[in-house]
Amino acid sequence: MLSRISIKIILSFAVMIVIAFSLLGKHQDGRTEIAQKIAQKLMLDIRYYCPELTEHVVFTDDNQCVTPVTTLSKDLADLITDTSLGSVILFAENFTGIEQTIHLTQDLQKAALASASEESLLISIDQEGGRVVRLPRTMATSFTGNMAIGATYENHGDYYARKVGEVIGAELATLGVNVNHAPDVDVNINPNNPVINVRSFGEKPEIVAELGIAMLEGLQSKGVIGTLKHFPGHGDTNTDSHTGLPRVEHPYDVVKSVDLLPFQQAIDRSNVEMIMTAHIQYPALDDSLVVNKFGESMIKPATLSKKILTSLLRDEMGFDGIIITDALDMAGIAEFFSEEEAVIHTFNAGSDIAMMPMSIRQPSDIPRFKAFIELLVDKVLSEELSLDDIDSSVERITALKQKLAPAVITTVSTDVSELTTQAKRTLGIEKHRALEQALVQHSIVEIKPNPALVKRMSTINNIHLVFPKKSQSEAMALALNQYALNIGGASWAITTSSLDESNSTAMLEQLDNSELVIVANDSQKTAVELGQAGDLALATTVKKLNDKSNADKALDVLAYAKQKQLATIYISLKAPYQLEQFTNTADWVLACFDGNAYQITGSNEYTGAVFNGLTQIISGQINATGHLPITI
Repeated sequence: MLSRISIKIILSFAVMIVIAFSLLGKHQDGRTEIAQKIAQKLMLDIRYYCPELTEHVVFTDDNQCVTPVTTLSKDLADLITDTSLGSVILFAENFTGIEQTIHLTQDLQKAALASASEESLLISIDQEGGRVVRLPRTMATSFTGNMAIGATYENHGDYYARKVGEVIGAELATLGVNVNHAPDVDVNINPNNPVINVRSFGEKPEIVAELGIAMLEGLQSKGVIGTLKHFPGHGDTNTDSHTGLPRVEHPYDVVKSVDLLPFQQAIDRSNVEMIMTAHIQYPALDDSLVVNKFGESMIKPATLSKKILTSLLRDEMGFDGIIITDALDMAGIAEFFSEEEAVIHTFNAGSDIAMMPMSIRQPSDIPRFKAFIELLVDKVLSEELSLDDIDSSVERITALKQKLAPAVITTVSTDVSELTTQAKRTLGIEKHRALEQALVQHSIVEIKPNPALVKRMSTINNIHLVFPKKSQSEAMALALNQYALNIGGASWAITTSSLDESNSTAMLEQLDNSELVIVANDSQKTAVELGQAGDLALATTVKKLNDKSNADKALDVLAYAKQKQLATIYISLKAPYQLEQFTNTADWVLACFDGNAYQITGSNEYTGAVFNGLTQIISGQINATGHLPITI
């Protein structure tokens, strides 16, 4: 028989085992809860996913998955549910139609609500208008962008900023998208800025602030959260943070009176729910150093700076909303920091949401993402990340989601066919397209007038159009021909070409047979227009060192036309800087800030609001009344 002492020992061990298992369970429960909180702070893109090798799966030559996600696969739905993921961002590839988009956003929300956290998703997009839009231009109203709005300010105040915000907000809301990463309130004071440029309202910080606030309020009046970006300011850079790390050398007084002013005024005067960080070094705001993945010391980018995000933005400027990073896969961060380092640094700096911390492109990425979350849990338990800070972030995120809850409930509880019917009454409707056209008409700027040429238009028979893309030339030709038909059945003889054909014999012959040559130029597409930094490399064709720029090609065409004594019009489609060389050569110079053409559904023809507006001015129907919001 066991002695009393033996029994006591056995009982003691049994109690210890029970306590140990209890503590282990509580520890595991603690880990699970922390993991859910961390997932709420992460925003993934689901632009592409290749679930398995089938005929529908597409890889690039360097083995990158480029199969668009247009329906939510079980893999991705389970990922959202299993992790309690907090947010996603959608790109152009995710949208093919109204019903498809509503199916996708509904399935995304259902997957999130089925998670242990039962929290809905922030479903976000970059729908700025102009250069940066994700919804198909045939489906939604795209407008001509912020600088076009800035060009209307002198005559129309904040009218177009507010109305454009309302339309974009209404169209996104009806699709189930509840966060828009707009408006851009960067003050563009650098003519060589490759990434902001016409995405800015202009160069005067007070006007940028007023227009940014109006657009923000327009968006949010329709139930879509707006995002002011890119804090503390991306307007005076000559490097694109998608492809490099910019540095702003402004002294503090300039930073405060220019770069920070739109953010501060919006915080003081409006309801700012979300601000996006910039991957930019700002020595005047924080010159402290951080060690990158190469073991080198470097000035902290704003996205990773506690001085900028917490001490400045929260404590000094009084912002109590959500701080979201710009995409962490951009070169401004990813070239210098690992995925883990970037997220840890930005969370410690004060970010609430880390956007695109890693890519989910194939099944093997899913366990890697879950392991990434567990690694961050370890950092919390080791106190490298603050649980109190994480709790504060989650409280802010949850509070925002509660404001959006009624719309989410409608999305998941209403039949897709009914939601689609409702959306068709909102997206790209005649009223919205009319506002888009009115913005064009009131924003085009006459840089160099030529009243005599306007009067001559009725006597000109042959016109040749040279635009960067053939589709743009065709859109302009369509607009001109439609105008000619509308005024009595007449028609100009119009020929078209692209700038890539500028040295061709065929184009020179077309020029020789013309009386008027209309030449246009825009800037090269940037990474933000394409979607991500990697797409810039995919879209870029290797050029010979002696290849001319589009600007040089445009000047060559104008010089040839001048030599032949042909009338000429030059149109700046996007960046209205450095026009002196064109004003010296062309007879008439216009700036319109946008050059996007899209194919008409069910047709081989191309169109775009800007081409209709240009036609109205060139034909003398209306005068150009816009005013440049920048100095050239």
